[in-house]
Amino acid sequence: MKDIIHKSASILHGQGKSIVIREHAQDDQCVTDVRKNFIYVAQEADSQEEQAAPKVRIKKSFDSVNKDEKFSFRVIGHYYVTHHRRLIKIIYAHTLKINLHWKCPVTSLKKIVTMA
Repeated sequence: MKDIIHKSASILHGQGKSIVIREHAQDDQCVTDVRKNFIYVAQEADSQEEQAAPKVRIKKSFDSVNKDEKFSFRVIGHYYVTHHRRLIKIIYAHTLKINLHWKCPVTSLKKIVTMA
């Protein structure tokens, strides 16, 4: 069984956009919840500043007692575009969260590899 929910909304009085995709799947081995968030905010910029590398944060945990496995990946950064001769700074934040609850006592490596 697999359920997918997609939501899209305007944020900050129309200056940004938020997109959320949620997926819930259940099979014989595990229950999987996947959440993907994409946030974009546009701001007018006077000048283009030095563009730094995006900030990346990765977390992974495994609870052997409750048979829960969690993975989180987040990227935050910005880039510049021109629109009608104006310089626009686009700030973005992308998040991927995967939660697995294993039903069987032994973790299947095949399932972990396909989810990575």
